[in-house]
Amino acid sequence: MARTTGSTTESMGFLEAGFPALSRGARDFVRHRPREARLAVAAALEAAAAQCEAEERKASAEVPDALRSFVVQRADGDILGVSEAAARLRVSRTTVYDWVDRGTLLAWKATKRGLRIPAAQILGPGQVVPGLAGVVDAIGEPQLAWAFLTQEWPFEDRVATPLELLTAGGVDEVVDAAPGFGATFT
Repeated sequence: MARTTGSTTESMGFLEAGFPALSRGARDFVRHRPREARLAVAAALEAAAAQCEAEERKASAEVPDALRSFVVQRADGDILGVSEAAARLRVSRTTVYDWVDRGTLLAWKATKRGLRIPAAQILGPGQVVPGLAGVVDAIGEPQLAWAFLTQEWPFEDRVATPLELLTAGGVDEVVDAAPGFGATFT
């Protein structure tokens, strides 16, 4: 819930009076350590998302029963392990690891022994959404690339998730848009 007082809005415990200017030290950090800056931003966004979800759960609990059916819950989708992904793709576990290494299949480490593989990229036996490697190359981190792929973006003629556009064959359009995800302003 956002509260407005004067020209300042408070949302999720943050005071919003516009985008704050970065200090010289922060600008230097972003310039000289872009990978670490992306990781710091990702950690901050995860913390903000967790706080927002907690506020949404609290707000949802305050919805009258007659209106509860109109509340939309966000679903993150299925996340698979290597064995389940191999079964859905009808390939070996070795092939799954090979596809992850080549960027054909998007995955990230969850633990020392396992990968997290979003199921939505699997189209059928032996088939995955095309163009994933280009997106990961442009963004750098598979988990951040998945965040980009699963949220709506404005494209030339429509608003869609990049994953939907990739599935429909719009590889060039999505790969061209990917560098803009998480761009840092100095």
